[in-house]
Amino acid sequence: MKLLVVDDEPSVRKLLKRFFEARGYDVTIADNGLMGWTATRDEAPDLVVSDVAMPEMDGYELVRTIRRNPATAAIPVILLSAHSEANELVAGYESGADDYVTKPVDMEVLGLKIDALLRRSRSGNGHGLLPTTGKLITVTSAKGGVGTTMLTANLAVMLGRRSETVCAYDLNLEHGDLPVMFDLQPKQSIGDALREMQTMGDAFQWDDYLVRHSSGAKVLAAPLKPHEAAAITDELVAGITTKLRTLHDYVIADLPPSYADLALSVYEQSDRLVVVTSPEITSLRRTKELVAVLQSLGIPDERVLVVLNRIIDVPAIDARRAEAFLRRPVAVTIPHGGQAFPDAVSTGRPVALSQPSNPAVAAIGDLATML
Repeated sequence: MKLLVVDDEPSVRKLLKRFFEARGYDVTIADNGLMGWTATRDEAPDLVVSDVAMPEMDGYELVRTIRRNPATAAIPVILLSAHSEANELVAGYESGADDYVTKPVDMEVLGLKIDALLRRSRSGNGHGLLPTTGKLITVTSAKGGVGTTMLTANLAVMLGRRSETVCAYDLNLEHGDLPVMFDLQPKQSIGDALREMQTMGDAFQWDDYLVRHSSGAKVLAAPLKPHEAAAITDELVAGITTKLRTLHDYVIADLPPSYADLALSVYEQSDRLVVVTSPEITSLRRTKELVAVLQSLGIPDERVLVVLNRIIDVPAIDARRAEAFLRRPVAVTIPHGGQAFPDAVSTGRPVALSQPSNPAVAAIGDLATML
C-alpha cells in the first residue's frame, strides 16, 4: 500500500517515513502542499497524511483540491496539526479530511487510524466523495473603465483568505490584463488549455495553465496573442468553466462589457453577477440597460449585485441617487481609493494586500461576504 506524507518539517517527514516503511508501507514524501498535490495526482497513493500549516499550499487547501479532482476525490486523507482547538478540528473536517490528529503524534494511534481507513477504503465503505461544484462569480460592467479587473483580483485574494480555493480567469479574450494585477507572467492561456483539452480529453492536467499567486489564488490568462480569441466560442468557454468549477470553491470570471453569445452564456451560468458601475451618467445609463437584459434572460434579481465603484469622486451622485436612477439597490459602494489603485496596478500587488486598511478594501470585503 502506498502512503504519501506531506510536511514541511524534515524531521517529521523522516520520522513518519521510517515508521511506516517498518510497517510494510511504500512511503513517498513531499515538502509542501503544492508538491503534495502533484504527488497525489501523479502517483495516486492509497492514503495521504498531511500537515496543516505549510508554505505554497496549506493542508486544508490540499484536501479540498484532492476532493475536487475526480481522479483523487476518494483518496483518504489524515491531517496533522499542533493545534487542538475546536475550530481547527472543525476546519479540518469541513475541508474534507477523513481524520485529524494533533501533534505531537502518537505513532501507534496514527498507525491504527491509517489501517482502519485503508480497510474501509478497500471494502468499498469509504466516503467515495464525488467532486463538488464551486460557485461561478462573474464580475462585469456595461461600460469599460469602471474597475472590473481590479475588483476581480481583490475578490480572489479575499476569498482565498477564507481558506477557499479560488480561480480567477480572464474573459477579456483580446486584451486581458488580469495577470498584470498579480504581477504574473503566464506562459500558457485559456486558448492553450482549450486546445490541449481537446487533444488529451480526460488525461488533461490543469497545473501548466493555472498560475498560482502567493495569496493562494490561481489565475487563468486570456490568450497571449489577441488574434487567438476568435477561435474561442461560447460553447468552449462553458465547458472550461464547468471543469474549473469542479476544482475550486470559487471561480471568478472577469468579463468585459458585451452582449455577444459568449457573455450571455456566462451570465446564465453565474451563481452571482457583480455588475460594476461608476458615479457617471453614461455608466449608469448603460448599467440600467444591462440590468434589463439580465432580467429578460430570466436571471433572478437576487443573483445580481450592483456595485458603485467611485473611481471618480462625484459627490452629487451617491448610492441613493444611483439606486433611484437604476430602480434597484446598490449592494456595495466602494469609496474613492485615491492613488491606492493606480499604485496597485503598477506594482502588481492587489490593494487587499498592499493597503489592507484602505476603506475601499473594507467595502470589497463586504462584497466578498455576499458571494
